[in-house]
Amino acid sequence: MENCKRMAAIDEHLHLPEPIIQHIQSFLSRKEAASTAVICKSWYNSWLTRPILDFDEHDFPDLFNKDEFYNFVKRSMERYHELNLNKESFKLWMNVRDIDSSSLATESIVKAVKLGVNNLNIEIYPPRTTYILPKEVFEIESLKVLSVFGCKIDWPLDRKLLCSKLQSLILRYVLVGDDVIWDIISSCPLIEKLLLYECQYSVRANPATEILTLRSPIKVSSFHKLKYLFLQKVNVNEQFFSDFSLKFPCLEDLSLHDCHGYKGRRQISSHSLKCISLTQTKMLWVNFDVPNIRKFTFKGTCIPRLSFTSALKEWESDISIVYYDNHLNASWFHELKRFLTNLTLSKISLCLWSFRKQHIDHVREIEGLPRPVLEKLMLPMHLETSMFSSFLDGLFWSCRPKVITINGFCKSRLLEFLCKRLIQVNENCYIPNQNVFGQCGLEEVNVESFEVTLNEWLSLPWQAFLDSLKVKEYKELRFLLKWMDC
Repeated sequence: MENCKRMAAIDEHLHLPEPIIQHIQSFLSRKEAASTAVICKSWYNSWLTRPILDFDEHDFPDLFNKDEFYNFVKRSMERYHELNLNKESFKLWMNVRDIDSSSLATESIVKAVKLGVNNLNIEIYPPRTTYILPKEVFEIESLKVLSVFGCKIDWPLDRKLLCSKLQSLILRYVLVGDDVIWDIISSCPLIEKLLLYECQYSVRANPATEILTLRSPIKVSSFHKLKYLFLQKVNVNEQFFSDFSLKFPCLEDLSLHDCHGYKGRRQISSHSLKCISLTQTKMLWVNFDVPNIRKFTFKGTCIPRLSFTSALKEWESDISIVYYDNHLNASWFHELKRFLTNLTLSKISLCLWSFRKQHIDHVREIEGLPRPVLEKLMLPMHLETSMFSSFLDGLFWSCRPKVITINGFCKSRLLEFLCKRLIQVNENCYIPNQNVFGQCGLEEVNVESFEVTLNEWLSLPWQAFLDSLKVKEYKELRFLLKWMDC
């Protein structure tokens, strides 16, 4: 009796409207939100009826006894179903290993669907399991966001999709039957975000799978609202790029990662595109006419043939190239220089990575385009000293970096070699070294280290820095270079 009176007093003192309490709980993690239930009765009731449900098997660490998790999910869903409580968001993360777990997943998802959920997030493990997503999911007229991981989607050809209000579709490691992707897209004209991540295509008559291919003809009306498109390991045919601005009139963010299926030179024109991200293992040859571009990102194992026209405003290029070839010659640096020259309208950051011992030819005899300016250059600092000189020759012939950054572990002898390459001593003064290949226009060089405790870059005197190389390890270093006419 005394405890009840105390709880009633606390509840009266901390009384807030239920929507406000639930709004506060929505900013907390699952465990944090659950812990607020002990504050008072109103917080407890708000947690029991919250419009956001999140069931995660990770919260029940006993791998050998899943009854606790199963019972918790069943009780919660039964309570919402009996009270007919509307839910805004429903998320389920679970491992489907047997009939019981599969039945629980299906029962929970169907009940969430009947309660008119707007945001549905389903993650089923292991990825690309045989668990079939309930067909009721695509019959929710209120559904706006659908994110699916690891399931199989098998939609009957004679059944109509009713999720016409869907705005975001995210499929990761999903097995899809027939052309269900196009069935969904054609039935959902309001889609603004589409993400297909390593999905596979399965045919009813054949259990074998293959990489998903966007093989159906693309209708202009299918993507007229789309703003964000992310495709990873999806075969894209050549029709995908034709009439790009007509098919994607509102597209602002385009990401193509390890996508294949298209050949030859492509033209992509769009006044709406602002961000482009490409990850490619094969040669890509594209001309972009994107006047409103803001950010371009490329990661790959070879140098692509890309060009940009009609860029009207300031934009950035973030380039990362991993080279596996054991032999780097003058033609590789020539391709690099040509690629960077095509990006000179932007602020360029270049990161080079290597995972093999390299043999690098000299490039002194090569001439060509003016050297493009780089805002930042990150060097692979694990090359052999004997090859580092030729590598720097190729780089300084290819570009003029304003900043050279060194992150992580670096051999001290390579740092010392880089310093001697950039500067020379003249009457106890450290001046830019203009007597080596590619550095004739170098006017000033400074070195800085990042001080974590101060969260800022600090300038280092040259002599003190060189003396400390053998006894101190710098985790983050950068060299500031000033070039003539830059």
